[in-house]
Amino acid sequence: MEPALDLNKKRATFGSLMKYGALLGLALVIIALIDIYLKNFIAQDTSLIFMLLKAAAYVFFIYCAIRFAVKYLYADNYSFAKGVKVGLFVGLIAAVLITVYQYIEMKYIIPDVYQEQIEIALDEMADRGISEEMMGDTVRAMFPITAAASVFFGALLISLLASLFISPFFKKQKPKNFNNEQINNEQLIDN
Repeated sequence: MEPALDLNKKRATFGSLMKYGALLGLALVIIALIDIYLKNFIAQDTSLIFMLLKAAAYVFFIYCAIRFAVKYLYADNYSFAKGVKVGLFVGLIAAVLITVYQYIEMKYIIPDVYQEQIEIALDEMADRGISEEMMGDTVRAMFPITAAASVFFGALLISLLASLFISPFFKKQKPKNFNNEQINNEQLIDN
C-alpha cells in the first residue's frame, strides 16, 4: 500500500512543479506585455529594468520550486543534481509558455514593429558595407520561428544558470531519528 502513496505523492509534486513553471511563464509574459506597452506606446526604454525583473522572476520561482521539492519530494535524499533537475523542469515549462507567447507576439500582436526592426538592421548593415549574404542571414534570424527557438533556448539557459546558483543553498536534511552516536558507530564499523 505504501508504494501507491509514494506514487501519488510524486504525481502531486510533479503537478505542483508544473504549476511553478506555469506561474514563471505567466510572469514572464506579463513582464513582456508591460515592456511592449512602455516601449511602443509611451516610447520609454526600460530594457534594463525589465531584464532585471525577468531575472528576479526566474530566481524567485525556481527557488520556490526547489524549496517545495526539497520539502515534499526529496526530504531525505536531496542533492545538488536533483535541485538543478527541478529548476530545469520548471524552466522548461516556462520556456514553452514564453516561446509560444513570443511567436504569437511576432506573428500577430505587433508584426509591424519587428518588420521595422529588420529594416533598421538592414539599413545599418548596408551603411557599414556588409555583404548581401550576411544581410540575408540577419533576416532569416529574425523570422518568428527562428526568434522563438532563440527565446526557448535562452529561457532554458537562464533556468540552468538560476538552478546552478540556487541549488547549493539547500542542504540534505538529517533523518528524524538521527544522532551523532550513529555516525560514530558507522565510522567504527567502516574502519
